[in-house]
Amino acid sequence: MVTVECNILYCFESSSFAILFFIIKNFDCFGLSANFAEVKCNKKVIITNKLLMKKSLLTFIAVLATLLPITASAAVSTWSFEWNMSKKEGGQGFYNFGSTKVEKEFYTAELNGLQWKATAEGTYIYAYTSTMGQYIGSASAPPVKATLSTSGLVGVIKAVRVSARVYKAEMAGDVSVKVNGKSYLNGTNTMAALTKDIAEYEFKIDDADAQEGEIVITFNQTSDTKGPMYIKKIEIDYETVESSVPAPAFSVTAGTYDEAQTVSLAVPSLEAGTYTIYYTTDGSNPKTEDGTRKAYTEPVTVAETATLKAVTLVGAEYSNVVEAKYIIRKDPQIRFNEAKVSLVTGEDGYADLLNPNKVSPIKYSSSAPMVCSVNSKGTLYTSYVKEDTDVTITAEFEGDDNYYPASATMTVTVVAKTPLKEPVVNPLGGKFNDAVEVKISTDDENAVAVWYSTTAKSAEEFEESDYTQSTVVEGKEATVTLDKSCTLYVMTRGYNVNSPVVTAKFDITLPLKVDFTTDRAVVADYDQEFDSAEGMTDWTVGKGWGLSDMNFKSIKSDDKTSIAINYDYTSSGSSVLESPAFDIKAGSKVEFYAYFAPYYLVYGKWTFTVTDVDSGETETLLNAFDWAQETAYNTTTWNKFEFDLSKYVGKKVSFAFDYPFGGESLAVDGFRIVREDASASESLHIFEGESIGFKSITQGEPEGLTWSFPGTEVETSTEANPVVTYNKAGTYDVTLTVTRGTETAKAERKGFVVVSQKAPTALIGLPEEGYESPFVGVFLPLQFAFRGNTLPVSAKCVPYAKPANVAFRDLSQGHPTEWKWVFQNANIETSAEQNPTVIFEKKGVVSVGLTAKNDAGQTNDILTYAIQAGGAQYVWNISSEENSKLEKVELGWYGNYAGTNWLDMDKFAEKYKATLASATIDSVAVYFASVTAIAPETLIPMTINAVGEDGAPGAVLASTAVKAGDLKYDDKDYLATIFRFDNTVKLEKGSEFFVTIGPFPNGSLDTAPYTKDDIAIFCHRRSVGQKNTTWHYLAVYGSDDKPTGEYKWYANTEDPVSMAISPAIDYEKYDAIQDVRYDEAGTEATIVGIYTIEGIRVTKTMPGNIYIYKYSDGSGRKVLVK
Repeated sequence: MVTVECNILYCFESSSFAILFFIIKNFDCFGLSANFAEVKCNKKVIITNKLLMKKSLLTFIAVLATLLPITASAAVSTWSFEWNMSKKEGGQGFYNFGSTKVEKEFYTAELNGLQWKATAEGTYIYAYTSTMGQYIGSASAPPVKATLSTSGLVGVIKAVRVSARVYKAEMAGDVSVKVNGKSYLNGTNTMAALTKDIAEYEFKIDDADAQEGEIVITFNQTSDTKGPMYIKKIEIDYETVESSVPAPAFSVTAGTYDEAQTVSLAVPSLEAGTYTIYYTTDGSNPKTEDGTRKAYTEPVTVAETATLKAVTLVGAEYSNVVEAKYIIRKDPQIRFNEAKVSLVTGEDGYADLLNPNKVSPIKYSSSAPMVCSVNSKGTLYTSYVKEDTDVTITAEFEGDDNYYPASATMTVTVVAKTPLKEPVVNPLGGKFNDAVEVKISTDDENAVAVWYSTTAKSAEEFEESDYTQSTVVEGKEATVTLDKSCTLYVMTRGYNVNSPVVTAKFDITLPLKVDFTTDRAVVADYDQEFDSAEGMTDWTVGKGWGLSDMNFKSIKSDDKTSIAINYDYTSSGSSVLESPAFDIKAGSKVEFYAYFAPYYLVYGKWTFTVTDVDSGETETLLNAFDWAQETAYNTTTWNKFEFDLSKYVGKKVSFAFDYPFGGESLAVDGFRIVREDASASESLHIFEGESIGFKSITQGEPEGLTWSFPGTEVETSTEANPVVTYNKAGTYDVTLTVTRGTETAKAERKGFVVVSQKAPTALIGLPEEGYESPFVGVFLPLQFAFRGNTLPVSAKCVPYAKPANVAFRDLSQGHPTEWKWVFQNANIETSAEQNPTVIFEKKGVVSVGLTAKNDAGQTNDILTYAIQAGGAQYVWNISSEENSKLEKVELGWYGNYAGTNWLDMDKFAEKYKATLASATIDSVAVYFASVTAIAPETLIPMTINAVGEDGAPGAVLASTAVKAGDLKYDDKDYLATIFRFDNTVKLEKGSEFFVTIGPFPNGSLDTAPYTKDDIAIFCHRRSVGQKNTTWHYLAVYGSDDKPTGEYKWYANTEDPVSMAISPAIDYEKYDAIQDVRYDEAGTEATIVGIYTIEGIRVTKTMPGNIYIYKYSDGSGRKVLVK
């Protein structure tokens, strides 16, 4: 130690600072470190800055700079943790809840890299969710006091901020913070009062009193009524000082190891004995003297996962704290209880895995799953084997932070059973000139079914076949009739045991015999044509029903009368026409024809019902009003109805027509109970446009066949089973001709198909190019108009956009031959085309009408105010026929599609077709099917997106959000929630786009009232293969079946839907410069210049001003920009 004696020469004073200077008597010590010099100072004299000369000041400052140590730089950092993910989502927090709950003195958890400890009085319950945060206790087990503490943060604690609350308004509590035993203040108080709302409380202390050491956050409940306490976020500001003292070095690098590690600590740059190393293994701060630190004397053995922190102490100064986390994985010690087991074929078993450390997941696999398979629980399932077979079952653990990978194996011997007796086949093959009846039998008591095949290519293939490839007859006997040459393979089967395969070859030559049937071939068990009162004495006839000629001759030429009832405004109640009772056989259907008008069915909804005579239960098979609504029925004609009776096989039933007075008149005819029968050959009665499936049932293995179908689009066919359509009324023959070598045979049925004509049902198909809307049938831009207040200045001034025709579609049923369309505000008023194209020239909401006609009559379809041309409108992807079928798509336990869910679907997007003209969007209406939210302040985000290169949502064009508490819903109405954008979205003509919404909250309360988030958007659901416009943003899972944190867009083609999301398309507010126009011949011209009225050229327009546009073809026009 060198002693340096100094005299204080003077003190320099100024208005803002004072500096003390030293004169050193012995200048030989100037080069010594201040750490190793003892300075003795004697006060001599003090003078003011007025007496100080500048030169002397600079000299003394230089001297002082060589003597004083350099002060280390300080940095303030913030550690924070927010509970914004649930345990299921991979979040962090304290969790001691449910069946896994254990009672301990304290609980530990790692929060954003820091090890924390939690204790509570009065409860052992801890859990956390993404919306509620960390909660301690429950309504039934509330905490009186709770603490969260950590010693792991290195640095001087400047401030602690805690966001917390109590359960209800009638409950009271407080929060306080101590560091190293020193209380920090919230304002001037050591405690802050908690309320029922989450709020942030900041605790600070003067810099001079700031502490480093254990941080303890204490929560108290002071009210008589108590409940759970909630913590949402913790933030800690701390200051660290970079030290010049070198830190210790670890001999072993931090990482994951499968055995214990011995770690040496050293400071190579310092001389041994001049420093001390302190360390901790519990993650706490090794600078804290009263903590768990130890002085390093020998290498540290790390046998379990731990964070090793260390620091160097030289004199009174510490180095920076260094740390290394060692994950020491152990042997999971998994093994099978038995190394080898035997199972008889067909017997189930269990792979008994000993798993003392309960590691998971365990993946089971089998070396021969077709012989012995194993499921995820270790259950073994054996299959049929002909001989004993060994199978290896493996259990694998992939490893985790605590245990290294391991596997275990066991051997399962699948023992074969003694084969069943060989079945008897009679005859056992041979040559035959007629069909052969083959009988198969066995007397083996263990046989449960007979299997046979005439299509297998070998005995081996047959033996390996399943029930879909062979014919299976339960029992010990079977009979099969063979009418063509084949090889018959036969065996019997028991429970995982088979008989040998019996093979029999049959050479059969049948005479050529032609015949055919149809998919409408039936035999009538009952036929009531209502042609006489005597013929219907078995019916019960109510008031008003009577026989009348209703021209059923158009269906059945020899018809006389039908049973009918007329509208009678003077009558009330209803009248019933009831059939006798029938015993229903397998394959039965009931069919009848009904003649009625659609117009006043709403006042007389007649029904057709079936009643089980024994039980008295009645089922409505037809409600005429509902049927007319579903089929858009708008004419008066005969209609055929048929209903399957399979659920009534073996029962006695009766049928009834229940007619309420006050609706439309009704006639019924052709009532029959029929069964499918391929041999039936009676004439078939159909309407124009219907199809019939024909099938050849010719015997004798013909080599060629030809069908003749006069009256169809394709009058001949060489297919074995053709389907043909009859589009023109008439009576037609059907002929089938077959050949075999020089032989020919022909089957002809005269007048076999009777095709009747009925008046068409007119049905308008709106233009598919336009947008569907909740408020109009279709929304189109004004295709032929000057933009805004365009002022033409020359004969060349033409529309700003190329006129685009839109096509109306004839969707009429019943084969019309003539059409008459009526339009409003279009370039044509009427059209006789089937599918006309028009241009709307005037803005407005208009109607359209269609008359469809054929020789049997005509009907009309009128869509009133169904088309909007120009202006603005809310649009969606749901047609006017679909908008009455909106539903909430529930996913069971997993929440909702297009809303709150637990299937990792983060967002949902609705895709919209391309605009027909440039347009803007400033808002979107969303129709919600449920709006329950635990936290009403939660924001529901929405964006408008361009379409990416992969067809999925791409670049964000605009964004907004609405609070969950502001979403609208009513049980009795569809209410729109409007999402408004700060910036208007501009869409160029031909632009597709998406509206994306989400994520939705998916939290739940684990205490009463156990509310959970339940938000869902109304959807229209369609069948697979139909239109889908909705996409979902789904989490990507890795090979470990855990989310990777990435998401990917998928179109919902497996369950096609459209969401009730309606962007407001405005075709008039688009104020971007149109850079292309078309002359009357359709030739394109581009803008070459824009000028003010004064003739000044500009590159940008301003709303409210008039500009002159110059085009490449020499034309120009004045434009008022809106």
